[in-house]
Amino acid sequence: MSASDPDSKIDLLDGRKAVQSKIKKAFCEPCNTADNGVLHFARAVLFPASSMRTGSPEFVVERKEEYGGTVVYTSFEDLERDYAEGKVYPGDLKNSVAAALNDMLDPIREHFDAPEMQALLLEAYSPPEAAKPKPAKQKKKHNRRPDDPEAADAQPPTQELADSRI
Repeated sequence: MSASDPDSKIDLLDGRKAVQSKIKKAFCEPCNTADNGVLHFARAVLFPASSMRTGSPEFVVERKEEYGGTVVYTSFEDLERDYAEGKVYPGDLKNSVAAALNDMLDPIREHFDAPEMQALLLEAYSPPEAAKPKPAKQKKKHNRRPDDPEAADAQPPTQELADSRI
């Protein structure tokens, strides 16, 4: 994740739609478990957080019955295996990761919705000042073409200058 690309990181105070959008844009190739940030996020964050919260790891992949129905995973290895075998599709994984992450972030968002927390955020992270427009760049006289009407006020090179270049 790169801070220079706002869609590649999720802030704790990102709204539900922003989290959904960022997860949706993430690279998640079907059946690829090696280079899959969404799957690795489930392993590194969602399974341990679920285990801390409830005492046992749990990750729910919700989908329509016609696509296999809802599946509850109690181990990352089972999720990884099903993803590698194509039983869990990228869209299913992304939607489920976004839903689980949003459920985790909701209490934080609610806490920061309080007026005193909003004031603290504004004090700590004041909005950037509006950028002042830059003045138009002036062309340098020595870079103008001789037939340029704006160059009419430019002085032609002197003979002395021409001789010094030889």
